[in-house]
Amino acid sequence: MKKTVEKMMRIVRADTGGSRVYADMLLSMLPNSEHKVNISYWCHKADRDDFQAMMELMQKSNTDAIFDFESLVLPYVSELNQFVNRV
Repeated sequence: MKKTVEKMMRIVRADTGGSRVYADMLLSMLPNSEHKVNISYWCHKADRDDFQAMMELMQKSNTDAIFDFESLVLPYVSELNQFVNRV
C-alpha cells in the first residue's frame, strides 16, 4: 500500500491530467472523509491497478487496513487539499 500511495503522490505532484483524480482518490478514502468524488470518473481516469487497490481498500474498511492507509496519507493531506483547491 505504501508504494501505491507514493506513486499516487508522484502523479499528483506532476500536475498532469490525472493528478486531480489521484488527489481525490487519496482524500476521499480517508476514514470519516467528507471529500466527495465520482467513482465512475475514477474508473475512466485512474490507472487500473491503482483503482483496484483503492476498491480493495474500500472493501476492507472495517479492518485495520484503512487505518494503515490513513497513516500513510496523513502527511500529505495539506498538500492534497491545496492541490484540489487550486485546480
